[in-house]
Amino acid sequence: MPQLTVERVEEYAAAHTQATDPQPKHFRDNLAAVVECLNEGTEWTDAGLYAATHMMGQALRNRIEVDRYVSEVPAVDEGALVRPIFLTGLPRSGTTYFQYLFDQDPSLRMLRTWEGDRPVPPPATDPGSVATRREASIEGARQARKAMGGDAIDSMHLTDVDGPQECLAILDQTFVNPGLLWTRSAGSYLTFLLEEADLAAAYEYHQRVLRLLQFGASPRRWALKWPCHLLALEAIRSVYPDASFVVTHRDPVQALASNCSLAHMLRSSADPAADPHQTGRDMLELVRRHVDRLVEFDVSQSAQGRDLLVHVDYYRLVDDPVAVMTGVFDAIGIEWTETVDERIRSWRSENPQGKRGVHRYTLEEYGLEADAVADAFSSYTQRFDVPSEYDR
Repeated sequence: MPQLTVERVEEYAAAHTQATDPQPKHFRDNLAAVVECLNEGTEWTDAGLYAATHMMGQALRNRIEVDRYVSEVPAVDEGALVRPIFLTGLPRSGTTYFQYLFDQDPSLRMLRTWEGDRPVPPPATDPGSVATRREASIEGARQARKAMGGDAIDSMHLTDVDGPQECLAILDQTFVNPGLLWTRSAGSYLTFLLEEADLAAAYEYHQRVLRLLQFGASPRRWALKWPCHLLALEAIRSVYPDASFVVTHRDPVQALASNCSLAHMLRSSADPAADPHQTGRDMLELVRRHVDRLVEFDVSQSAQGRDLLVHVDYYRLVDDPVAVMTGVFDAIGIEWTETVDERIRSWRSENPQGKRGVHRYTLEEYGLEADAVADAFSSYTQRFDVPSEYDR
C-alpha cells in the first residue's frame, strides 16, 4: 500500500523550486510527525496521496525559498516589527469578518492571500513578480473551490486572492498547523502540537516571513488573523512581547456546529465515506483545546496583574461594526479616522450577511447535543460572559 513519506514531500518541493535548501533540517522533525500522524489508519488513494504531497510539498518549497532568500540577504532578519496585532477567537467565531473590517484601515499591513501562497521574493523588491504570483493563486483557488464544492465553501468562508489571509499560510511552512485537523481525523497530531512541538520556534519563523514580506517597504503595523493563535498564546507572547491580542467571542455551541459542518465538507471532498460523528468528536476536542488554552492564558495573565486581551462580542460586531471597531482601535492604540469609518460602512453595505449563501448546520447531525456542549464549555462562557445564541 502506498504511503506518504518525508522523502516524497521533499522530492516534490525540490521539483518545484530552483532554490537549494540552506537548512535541510529546519522543521524536518515536524514534517516527520505530520507524515506519521497522517499515515495512521489511512488507506491512501492515488488522488489522496497526491493531494497530501502537493499540500505539504508547496509548504516546504516556500520554507526553502524563505530560508534561502534570508541566507542571501541577512538584513531581512533585522527588520522592525512594531506592536503586531493578533486577531483571534474560537474557530468560526467571526474572525474572518473581523479581519476584513481591519483591512479597511490603510495604515495596517495584512498578509495577502497571494503572498501566503508564495512569499518570495519580497513584493517591494520585485513588483514584477506580483502579477505572476497572483495568477498562480487565482488558479490554485479555482481548483480548490471546484474540489470542495464551489458555492458550498463560499457560504462558509470569505476569501479572495487580494484579500487578507490567515497566518496558517505561514505556519503551514513549519508543519505546526492545526488546520490539518479540519481536513482529516488525526488526533495524534493534535497531541503532538500541544505537547511536543516547539511553538515558539514556529512563531520565530512566522516573524521571519513577516520581515521578508515587508522588506524594502516602509514598515506598517501588522494585523494577523488566525483562530489557532489561541493554541499558542504563551509562545506568541514570548516571541512578540509587545503584541496586542484581540479575541472574538461567540456561543461555543454555534461555533462548534459550524466547525463540524466545515470540517465534514472538507473531509468528504477527499473521502465520501467520512463519518460525520467522528468529525463531531474531533471538532469537540479541537474547540475544547482552544477554549482551554484561552482560559488558561487569561487566568495566568490576570494573576500577574496584566490584562492583555481585548474582548469582542461577535453579536455586537455583526450588529454595529463601527461602534465595536472604534472601541477596539482605542484599546490597541490606533487612530480612528474618517477614511476608516467610511470604508467600514461601505464594506458592510456591500457585504451583507448571506451575500455568498447561507451556511446551515446542526450539532445533532454530528452526534452531539447542544445542552451537553453548553455544559462542557461553561467555564468559557461564564468567564467571558458569552451569551447563548438560542437566547438572543
